Amino acid sequence: MLATFFTSLSHAELIDRGGGLIYDDVLDVTWLQDASYSGTSTGIDRRTQSDAAQWVDDLVYYDSVRDQYISDWRLPSTFNDPSSWGFDETGMSSELAFMYYVNLGYAANSSLSPSDPAPTSINYNPFQNLTYRGYWSGTLTDNPNRPDQVWSFHFHFGYQTFGGGEGDKMRIWAVRDGDVAVPEPGTLALLGLGLAGLGFSRRKKV
Repeated sequence: MLATFFTSLSHAELIDRGGGLIYDDVLDVTWLQDASYSGTSTGIDRRTQSDAAQWVDDLVYYDSVRDQYISDWRLPSTFNDPSSWGFDETGMSSELAFMYYVNLGYAANSSLSPSDPAPTSINYNPFQNLTYRGYWSGTLTDNPNRPDQVWSFHFHFGYQTFGGGEGDKMRIWAVRDGDVAVPEPGTLALLGLGLAGLGFSRRKKV
């Protein structure tokens, strides 16, 4: 089972579905191509965790390619375990870590210095407005002394940690489970025939 999974990692691919949607064929999730869509759509790029969770829960995104509205968005998830803390270069501890280390091929920046250059992706990077700052997870920690703490991931360092609490503000990257509907070959063929027929009809009227 593990061998099959790690083999699939070597063939991991981000697929641009159009309409501002990117599909991860290993995790079977769809990301917004705009990694700071909250800022793009509302002018607010950083929110508290509760505001971030509310914003993504309310998000209704128009998919212009398939002419549909998508509303089942969420914040990325994290494996809620002390082992997830820090630099997980396998990318197995969270969806954001997988994006950083596996999909985009970034390296860990163990200096944790904000003055260091932003990481450079060695892999295909189809995303827009990806900022090298902290992004919220949607996973609460098990810290009994801080029930408001939520996991977060910093894209400047590849570092996973706890958000400080309700007053902290971080960025939001919306994701949803599964792929968007891809038109069946028969549907595409019918569409092509329809367009061809429309063209023929127009030529007859000239």
